[in-house]
Amino acid sequence: MIKVNSLSGGKTSSYMAVHYAADHNVFSLVCIDRPDAAPKDKAISIYVKEKLAPFVGEFGEFIATAEDDTTLRVMMDLEQLIGSEITWVRGLSFDSVIDEGTKTRLPSWARRYCTTQMKMLPIFLWWWNNIGERCEMRIGFRFDEFSRMENFFNGDPNNFAIPVQCSTRGDRRQKFHTYNWRRCHFPLVKDGITKQMIEDYWSGRTIPGTLFEEQREIKFPSISNCIGCFHKKPETLAAMADIHSEKFRWFIDQESKGMGTWLDNNLKYQHIMDNRHDIGKEVIFEAKAGYATCDSGGCTD
Repeated sequence: MIKVNSLSGGKTSSYMAVHYAADHNVFSLVCIDRPDAAPKDKAISIYVKEKLAPFVGEFGEFIATAEDDTTLRVMMDLEQLIGSEITWVRGLSFDSVIDEGTKTRLPSWARRYCTTQMKMLPIFLWWWNNIGERCEMRIGFRFDEFSRMENFFNGDPNNFAIPVQCSTRGDRRQKFHTYNWRRCHFPLVKDGITKQMIEDYWSGRTIPGTLFEEQREIKFPSISNCIGCFHKKPETLAAMADIHSEKFRWFIDQESKGMGTWLDNNLKYQHIMDNRHDIGKEVIFEAKAGYATCDSGGCTD
């Protein structure tokens, strides 16, 4: 069975890529159409555009991501470290996912369609076009995240439902075709790999230098996943608003579309931005010092 590592750019899935060789390593990037949130490092922008070049015809050229730009550098470095290609994929921009006619509300904890649209669907379509047979997909959950693995199987993660047009006898309701496309595997849980073991592995880890660049330490984002992810606590969101203001303003702008709020308690992101130093003082300090962690539990790192 073909083995696929599903990567996020965080420490855990990157550890998995290093220690559990696969036939394919795949990473799906969440894109946004906000030029002032583009990576400041031109080399990173060039690299990402090259990686996502196959999708330009369908989705346009890469502009920016809702994720921490440090994640992009991590994926560049990880490819060098493991010595094999990492396949990048993408789907619609987050803007398009929100604005398309089938959506009436922003995604939130209770309506989490963004992960399906911008992470799962692009990976599934890549699988469809390049593998086409049931694969073993490794998911980066640690041994101390056993409950997350159990929650993961509350649904049916091995199946993926794709909408198909069907107007039989005048029935125009949306219908779906379900594909049993993968067998999920959790090697870090199986082998008892904990958060501390992963932290110890990456502490001071470097990649070799090149003719144009000196050896350097691999730096991960202190708080992973999308900057304004609604799974994050208000204190963490306040830290993100302070550190990544351009990206966070994109999330604020989405709330001005009259499609509700990101948070199910109706706390608005503009309020978090305006009061960020009061709400997230401690987390801002920890994040800038480099030892804060994502508290969401909503996405794997």
